[in-house]
Amino acid sequence: MTIEELQVGFVANTDLEQHIETNDQEALVNAFKEKVQQSGDGNYKEGIHAPSAHAPKHWYSKKLSGWVHHHLISEDFKVAVEKKYGVFVIQRASGEFHYEEQPIFTRIGMHLLFAGRAQEKLVHSEMMHKLFLHESKKQGIFFSDPKSTKQIPSFVSHYGIDMSEYVQQDLAAYKNFNDFFTRAISPAARPIAEPENKDIIVSAADCRLNVFKNITDATTFWIKGKNFTLANLLQDDALATSLDGGAIAIFRLAPQDYHRFHVPSHCTVQSIKDIAGTYYTVNPCTVREELDVFTENRRQVITMKNHRDQPFALVAIGALLVGSIELTNCKQGATLTKGQEAGQFCYGGSTVVVVFPKDTVQWDDDLLQHSTQSFETLIHVGDHIGKFI
Repeated sequence: MTIEELQVGFVANTDLEQHIETNDQEALVNAFKEKVQQSGDGNYKEGIHAPSAHAPKHWYSKKLSGWVHHHLISEDFKVAVEKKYGVFVIQRASGEFHYEEQPIFTRIGMHLLFAGRAQEKLVHSEMMHKLFLHESKKQGIFFSDPKSTKQIPSFVSHYGIDMSEYVQQDLAAYKNFNDFFTRAISPAARPIAEPENKDIIVSAADCRLNVFKNITDATTFWIKGKNFTLANLLQDDALATSLDGGAIAIFRLAPQDYHRFHVPSHCTVQSIKDIAGTYYTVNPCTVREELDVFTENRRQVITMKNHRDQPFALVAIGALLVGSIELTNCKQGATLTKGQEAGQFCYGGSTVVVVFPKDTVQWDDDLLQHSTQSFETLIHVGDHIGKFI
């Protein structure tokens, strides 16, 4: 299959590709606004849910073994990743590579951020911040409207979501799209690894996961933001100092994922701080550029202590077209058990970053290996990811 064949049926986005090639910023801004408007009007196929390229479903769902990926990967896949139509992640159970498409709003948003980087003025311009904030709020309003329920069936079908895993399986029972998007999952579908063993650390979300022994490794293999430091992320010098050199886990949630997040270990909540910010996309293509996604986006920093009385931080990070970050069981002074729900994100991609003190955590070998190869691993909430040492 050639890249030209992948773009068969790509008529709706032909003009967009031309705007990207010519770096027509005004046209791209208008296209971004139009996609949000179309989504609000109920147009699933042409709104923000539309894929970056209308490739046949069997293509973008295709799994590639490690050997095939490294030795026989087709040029078309390489071009698709290069053009930011999608990314590769590793499925933990099989070790196979899986190609994931990018939604169209991500592709437009990324290009608006990266175009003209030589001057570096567009990324930091007030116009871009206002655009992302305005459209994110607008999208949140759309998806809180009862009329947005008509998008739920096509969303479930497009992403192949298994509704048997969720508490409410009847799509007609959801009040609006955000009600569906923050749907509760059945505890039986996400068992917590060794629930009585407080030394075991579990995944905080259904996500694409990276883990690193320390911040230096994280910035070497994954986070490329020029100003990424713990102090900038946490906005708390004392907390940053206490976690200096510590282990870090990055849980990225894609639109199709279960969008509640949980605590990775037994803990007591010490403090919660809301930090205002912008709404960059948290897609890997932005995180791995010199763009300060994690330290400039709106976020909530939750300081906790584990069962050993060691501090750690959980940072819930909003993103492009995310309506809000809502804490549920995570309240100051609350004691939570491993895997207990902490909060939820309304529509969009989003990220949870957890930082533990230096020399206190040992990550699982497979997750470390994938991360140092600059790949994310598909994983479920409650899965074993490491242990306290």
